[in-house]
Amino acid sequence: MDLPSSGLEELVDNEDFYSLLNASRQASQDDLKASYRRLCMVYHPDKQSNNKEASDIFIRIQEAFNVLSDPTRRHIYDVYGKSGLDADWQLMERRKSPQEMQEEYERIQRIRAQQRLEERTHPEGSFSMSINASSLFDDNQFDQDEYYDDQIALPDITTMSITQSIQAPLSLSHTATLTGNLQSTNGNGHGNLNVSLRKTMSSKMWGEFIVGANDSNSFNLALKGYRSMGGGVFAMVHLPAEMMVDDGILAVSLPGANFTLGRVLGENLYGSLNLATGSNSHFSTTVVHETMAMRFSAKLQLGIPHSFGMISAKYKMPDRTSSVKVSLEAGTFGAIVEYGAEHQMSHNSIVSAHVRIGVPIGVTLKLRLNRFTQTYLIPITLSEEVNPVAAFYGTVAPLLIYAGVHFLIIRPYRRKEKERLSEENEESLVNETKKKKDEAESTIQMMKESTERKIDAEERRMGLVITEAWYGRFVSEDSSKIPKLIDVAIPLQNLVENSKLQLPADITKSGLPGFYDPCPGSDKKLKITYKFRGGLHSVAFDDKEAVRIPLRSHSVTNETSN
Repeated sequence: MDLPSSGLEELVDNEDFYSLLNASRQASQDDLKASYRRLCMVYHPDKQSNNKEASDIFIRIQEAFNVLSDPTRRHIYDVYGKSGLDADWQLMERRKSPQEMQEEYERIQRIRAQQRLEERTHPEGSFSMSINASSLFDDNQFDQDEYYDDQIALPDITTMSITQSIQAPLSLSHTATLTGNLQSTNGNGHGNLNVSLRKTMSSKMWGEFIVGANDSNSFNLALKGYRSMGGGVFAMVHLPAEMMVDDGILAVSLPGANFTLGRVLGENLYGSLNLATGSNSHFSTTVVHETMAMRFSAKLQLGIPHSFGMISAKYKMPDRTSSVKVSLEAGTFGAIVEYGAEHQMSHNSIVSAHVRIGVPIGVTLKLRLNRFTQTYLIPITLSEEVNPVAAFYGTVAPLLIYAGVHFLIIRPYRRKEKERLSEENEESLVNETKKKKDEAESTIQMMKESTERKIDAEERRMGLVITEAWYGRFVSEDSSKIPKLIDVAIPLQNLVENSKLQLPADITKSGLPGFYDPCPGSDKKLKITYKFRGGLHSVAFDDKEAVRIPLRSHSVTNETSN
C-alpha cells in the first residue's frame, strides 16, 4: 500500500523562503517588500543585543527576499525548490523569461537522463476475468426441469485474459514495445504477440509501426501516426493489415482503417470526428467539455450495424480523490444507463465500480483496480434482463465491501505504516533535527528582549498576549506514538503586530523564525492559548492552515461561563 511522502526531503532542504518572510506563495511584490521591511525592523543586528544570532537570521531573510523579489529566480524556486537555484543553468540571463528558464532546465535534465535511458523499461499489464452470475438473480432458467430444483446456483467464469507489455527506449526519439496477450473463453484459448517501434519526430508528430503474430497462422501489420497542425487541430490515423498463408498462398486483407480529426474549440472544450471503415464501419463525432470539477461529453455515431447517441457526465469531488459518473446511451440496439464511482486510494492505486443497466445487456457490474501500471478488471453479468433486484445488489454490495475493507484493513494498516516510517525518518535525521533545534533555540534567545517589550505593550492596552503555543505532533489516546512538541510562544508573540497575528495558508510553519520540525514525516499542528481583552482563548491549526487571531470563536471564557 502506498503512503504519503515521509518528509525526508522536506527537512533536508526545508529553508522555506515564504515561511521565512511570513508571506503567501501568491504574495505580490509589494506584499513581499512590506513583509521584508517589517522583519528587518525586528531582526536587524543593530536592534538586537545578540548581534551574531540576529545577523544570521537577518542574512537568511535577505537571501529569501533577494530570490523572491527576482521574477526569474522566484519562478525557479517555485518549480524546483531551493536546489533548483543551485542547478547548472548555464544562464541567469535577465532577458530570459521564466518559461525559457524552465525549458532550459528540462533540456539539461533530458541530457543527463540519456545516460540511464537504456536501463529503463515501462511495464504495463492488465488482467481481466469475466463472470456470469445471472443464475443468482434469473431464477427462471430451469423452471421446466425438476432436476435443477435442488441445485445450488453458482457464478461461472466465462473469460480470462492477461495482457503484458514492456517498453524499451532505444533513444530519446525511438521506443520499442513488446506486447503479449493470452485469453481463454469458455475453455478455448488463444493468444498473440506484437512488437512496435515508435519514432517521435517532434513534440507535434510521431509515427508507429506494429507487427504481430497469433496462433491462427496469421500475421498482422499496422501503421499509426499523430500530427498536431497548429491552431488546436490534430489528426490521427490507424492503418491495419492481415496476412495469412494457406496452402503456400499468401493472402492479404485490409480489415479497415481508422481516421480521427480533432480540434480545441475553446477553453476546456474540444471535439473530434472519427471515420472507421471495414465490417464495423461508422462515422462519429464527439464533444468534450472538461474543467477541474466536471467532465461532460456527448457522442453521436452513424454506422453499421448500429447507430447511437451517448451523453456522459463525471463530477470530481472537492478532495480530487473521488468522482461519480452517469451516462446514457441509446440507439438502434436499445438503451443503456451507466452509473458508478471512482476513488483514489493512494498515489498509485485507484478503484472504481460501475453498473450498466439496459437492453440488450441486462444488468452488469464492472469492478476495476489500477495499481501503478497494472489494471485488474472484473466484469460481472448479474442478470440478462433489466432486473431491479440485481441492480440493487450491484449498487449496494460494492459500497459495503469497500467501506468494510477501507475502515477495517486499509486505514489501520496505512496509519501503522506511516507511524513506522515517521519513526525511521526521525532516527535517520537526528543530527539534522538537532542542528535545526539549536538554530531555533538561538533565534528564540535573541527574540526574548524584543518579545518582552511587545508583551508589555499588548498588556497595557489589553491586546493579544500569547500565553502558550505548542507546535509538533499531537497524538490521540489510541496511538502508540508519543507526542513531540516544541514551545513556540516567543516566536509567535514576536510576529504579533497591532494585536493581530496572521500567517498565510500555503506555508509550512516549521520554516518560521524560531520554529523547526521536531518530527519529520508526521502530521503536525499548532495549538495556541492567548489572552485578548481580558478573556482566555484557545485554538488549534493544521500545519499549512491559515492562522488568524484573535477571533471571538476562540474564546474559552464564554464557553466556561455558559
